[in-house]
Amino acid sequence: MALTKHPEGSLRELWSIALPLMISSLSVLSMIFVDRLLLANYSTQAFNAAVTASTLGWAFFIGWMTMGSIAEVFVAQLNGAGQKEKLGGPVWQMIWLSIGSILCFLPLSIWGGEWFYGNGPEKAMERDYFTWMMLFGPSCPLYSALCAFFVGQGKPKIITWLAIIANAVNAGLDAILIFGIDGYVPSLGVTGAAIATCGSTMFQLCVLAVLFLSRKNRLEYGTGNYHFHWESFWQCFKIGAPNAIFVVLEIFAWAMFYAMMTMISEKHITVAGIGQSFVLLFFFFADGVSKAVSTLAGNLIGANKTELIQNVMKTALKLNGLFFVFGFTASIFAIDILIAQFLPNATPAQIEDLHDALLFCLASNSVYLFFEGVRMVFSGVLTAAGDTLFLLVAGSLSIWILLVLPIYFIVVQHASSIEAAVMICVFYSIAASIIYGFRVYQGRWQEMRLTA
Repeated sequence: MALTKHPEGSLRELWSIALPLMISSLSVLSMIFVDRLLLANYSTQAFNAAVTASTLGWAFFIGWMTMGSIAEVFVAQLNGAGQKEKLGGPVWQMIWLSIGSILCFLPLSIWGGEWFYGNGPEKAMERDYFTWMMLFGPSCPLYSALCAFFVGQGKPKIITWLAIIANAVNAGLDAILIFGIDGYVPSLGVTGAAIATCGSTMFQLCVLAVLFLSRKNRLEYGTGNYHFHWESFWQCFKIGAPNAIFVVLEIFAWAMFYAMMTMISEKHITVAGIGQSFVLLFFFFADGVSKAVSTLAGNLIGANKTELIQNVMKTALKLNGLFFVFGFTASIFAIDILIAQFLPNATPAQIEDLHDALLFCLASNSVYLFFEGVRMVFSGVLTAAGDTLFLLVAGSLSIWILLVLPIYFIVVQHASSIEAAVMICVFYSIAASIIYGFRVYQGRWQEMRLTA
């Protein structure tokens, strides 16, 4: 059964699924961007603390979120096979997993801040940000599992509108909690930013839970079948765990990258932090296209129409190329705007020192985003097929061998420039996209099936 009224595998079908997912991803990523922007206006120290602590926090979040979202693969294949009454089953298994994540996040919330940042006053902001992130940690995989139910069916508009509303809520809470209101709300700085983002996620979670458990969905899609089923749970876990472990190792690698930038100089971490904020803001396109590719590929696999997936990939790669032109242009012309917003208190001498490095970093990041988008298109197909063990092995080895180690031995050991570090990041993205593309070209994923 086709997901849309458009021809299967066509540009219009891909775009109709990808656009709402892009908007949803943009809304989520802009929460982080707004946090960073307001914190930069609060103080440079608060901005750098949020960059460091949030990157580490996401290293713990992302694995559980990836596990929760793996339900999307099963929902897509079941939907493509016409077994709609079973769609609620894999979602509930990941809901139970998310509830179990409390055992991980609660200790991290209580003791993790001191484990990673010590007791000294110089790291107080990092500790506070990390503690609040971990306290609300279980809400993220729960949100991912519930999103999987709608996205796997090709119904992303619900997620999109909800994310836009939540983004507005986050922006309002950020402004109030970071800066405070004289006589009413104290200024909480980085703590306020963390509370605002976590509160917005809880809002989305509650709305999705109500929709998921609606009478219509319980009757048609089996969302009331909340019982734990070991075989179903294990199947989801077996497919989701390799991908989850990989993304954890990937985020830890990036956390290591930003820690090394901090070790070298304030210029390195400031330029890298602004560059990361640029990447996060523009990452929505690659993320939305990748999720759309995964949804369409999963449904086509379930319907035994794998020959159409090649058309989906070609279309996705063309869209990625068009967006690269936009992103590269934006990186050139947005430099002065970003400096004004992220470095409002910088002196003319400081701006002169950072300007050329930032321009090079932003332009290079647009190239990085292009090849990252290519890699994610291939990753979307492999994930839809259940070829996640490859993603674990190839992805983990590539980021640590091609990114982290060169950064340490070339940049840290020799105190090289931030430009050298950025070029290594670009090299990594090119190499990783080639590795993933070769796996897709081999075609073994076409023989994989997750549903009977």
